[in-house]
Amino acid sequence: MLKQTQSQKLNQKILPQIIQRQSLLAVPTIALEQMMKQELELNPFLEDLEIVEMESPTQEAESTEKDKTADDTENSDDNSKADEYNWDDYFENDSDGYKTNLDFKENESYKLENMWKDETSFSDNLISQLHMSGISDKEIYIGEHIIGNLDEDGYLRETDEELLAEIERMKYGTEYENESFTLDEVKTVLDLIKRFEPVGIASRNLVDCLLTQLDELAIDSRIKNLCDKILNNYFEEFRLKNYEKICKELQVDQETVNKVFDTISKLNPKPGISESLIDQTYIYPDLIVTKKDEEYIVTLNDKGIPQLRLNNGYRNMIMNEKTKLTKETKDFVQVNFERAKWFLDAIKSRRETMMKVMNSILIRQFDFFENKGEGLKPMYEKDVAEDINMDISTVSRTVRGKYVQTDFGIYELKFFFSNYLKNEDGDDISTKEIKNKIKEIIEKENSAKPFTDDDLANELNNLGFKIARRTVAKYREAMNIPKARLRRKL
Repeated sequence: MLKQTQSQKLNQKILPQIIQRQSLLAVPTIALEQMMKQELELNPFLEDLEIVEMESPTQEAESTEKDKTADDTENSDDNSKADEYNWDDYFENDSDGYKTNLDFKENESYKLENMWKDETSFSDNLISQLHMSGISDKEIYIGEHIIGNLDEDGYLRETDEELLAEIERMKYGTEYENESFTLDEVKTVLDLIKRFEPVGIASRNLVDCLLTQLDELAIDSRIKNLCDKILNNYFEEFRLKNYEKICKELQVDQETVNKVFDTISKLNPKPGISESLIDQTYIYPDLIVTKKDEEYIVTLNDKGIPQLRLNNGYRNMIMNEKTKLTKETKDFVQVNFERAKWFLDAIKSRRETMMKVMNSILIRQFDFFENKGEGLKPMYEKDVAEDINMDISTVSRTVRGKYVQTDFGIYELKFFFSNYLKNEDGDDISTKEIKNKIKEIIEKENSAKPFTDDDLANELNNLGFKIARRTVAKYREAMNIPKARLRRKL
């Protein structure tokens, strides 16, 4: 039987304004500039303040007169009270209050040479593809760990179980501290990354890498099937170029085998190497930290960003002619005006959040700034989140892909966050500090008899850092420092 029932449900819905704020927060300044210019072109309710200020006094006087006329029209029009849109709700705020660069102060330290020229590694490119793939934040977190474990050839040497154990260990202090991860999630993200450019990246071995690339090729199905069989069942014969045996085993002629060999030979056996040779690019610092006298000053490096505000011209036109507007025009005004206000609010919120995060980092890493790049302390994203009363995910979006220019160099904001180990006194030591110590020891070693990982562990223990050989090896490999045997010089 059919019957009607009443029930209460509690649903959580994210407002468009919040979504927009979160999206803009993750965008670096140099990309934000392009987004603002694009929005300026698309939305007529936005205008560039710098362009407006170039208007002649006559134009400004006309604009003022239009404002007066619009106000008179509004007061005299009795029919406006019955209008289905209350335009006062849209125009009640002073449009100057939505300017994006209202608090900007000229920063004398801003120079073009402060843009840091660096090489774009294959991991940078992969992380960019990861963030553009449309997967969840949790899957992005997994993907970043996978990409961070690739070797210089682009291979993933750790098993799924080892990756899962590392992710579970490293999640402390992040927004996923209370989340659980599964092998299926790791495998799903790994399969996705293997299809990134260059195809075959993050494979476990050469055959896996070649098969992944082969699967993406648009070639004759018969040739593709033969390539698959050779790679899976006759790889040693293929490596030794034993044509005769392959022809006999697969019952194909010499010409066909030549086509198969030619197809496989064109695949990339080391996808990481070719991708790491990308041309150099420029990194644009998003924040600037300078010390004047005894005070640190934090500023946003947003000098090149347009100063947007709500367009007064359209405001005057609508207020003056609102009784003649069609429903389509009113809908257009409602959608675009709200969009303009949300966009400007999101930019303002982005600037405020970035300043709060940077100030928290500066306070917590004060010794690092005082000692010009030495003395980095262990710090988690959750620590900064507590300082500024925001969610960990907000801090994560804020520091992602952002850089700060200091008096002694340019640093990625994520650089200031790290795990920790304890020294013999029980004090917490940042893992980045330990990596720096390993690098210093290697730089001073005898090149004819370089330190093994066991030797490095002993040297660190003598300095008061209790650390295992396996951990030393992992940190050394993360810094792309070869083994002792490969560092040896006559």
